Amino acid sequence: MKRAAAVVLVALTAAAPAAASGIGVPKVHGGSVLGRDLPLKVYATVMPAVHLFGDPITAQVAVVADRKWVAPANLHVVVHFRPYKPVGPPTVVRSSSGRLLQLTWTWKLRCLTHQCLPVTKTSDLSRLFSFSPAHVEYRSPTGRVRYAINARFPRVAVLSELSPAEVQAISTHTLLWENHLTPLPAPRYRVSPSLLFWLAVALAVVLGAAGLTLVSRWALQFRPARAERGAAIPSSSLERALTLFFWARANDDETLQRKALERVADELPYDVHDLSETARALAWSEETPEEQEVQEISERAGISRRNGEPKQ
Repeated sequence: MKRAAAVVLVALTAAAPAAASGIGVPKVHGGSVLGRDLPLKVYATVMPAVHLFGDPITAQVAVVADRKWVAPANLHVVVHFRPYKPVGPPTVVRSSSGRLLQLTWTWKLRCLTHQCLPVTKTSDLSRLFSFSPAHVEYRSPTGRVRYAINARFPRVAVLSELSPAEVQAISTHTLLWENHLTPLPAPRYRVSPSLLFWLAVALAVVLGAAGLTLVSRWALQFRPARAERGAAIPSSSLERALTLFFWARANDDETLQRKALERVADELPYDVHDLSETARALAWSEETPEEQEVQEISERAGISRRNGEPKQ
């Protein structure tokens, strides 16, 4: 087929080594590391030479020169890849070894316009392109072109993934794209998803309540103890001493009773000095102080028994 023949021809052309172009370059006197007294040589390549429509390709221009005769800053490359367009600016790689210098410009090319579509009027769904030769100029420091050299790019073949019959069917609207999908059955579950959801919510609530209970019980041990409800808290030292006496009396603690009475005697004001002496005498009497006697001292001092105080 013509298509196969074109592809083979382009592939063989790309597989052959690129020929260096030196036409138009004046020879130098004194010898060159390139041979034939040439100051430089230019190579132009395109890869891949055969590609599908829309795929990117890579074009390169390499200049090999003798550093004795060529200054890299004075080299300028002019290229045109119509109808292809560069994806971005070229990358330039410079390498050298002794007097041998190589500069390589690389372009990424792509064509997505109708101009690059493979030919459909014949049996071949391919198209060949030939780019303009790469033009390399060597200029003087003032910008004047001393000499120029051209290097030809190999031809490029664009292929289509569609066959001629498919293209013809699409153009005449006879190619129908159909896809029958059987209605999918309703999903089945061992347990209702709604039931699982509410069970999960209930379990989360129970676990949360249990956690709060444990935390609250653990925190209660750090709370200060509260006084019993209804129990009066003495507001003065005298009242606290009397309360301590009645508590010691209820618990048969004679020693604490005497200490409490001694404290009562110390807390009584000076205007009731006789009460203070009476309380101190009771505290150190041979017999255990009676509750009635302490109650009389309390009443004379203006303090009555409070609710909740222990009784004999």
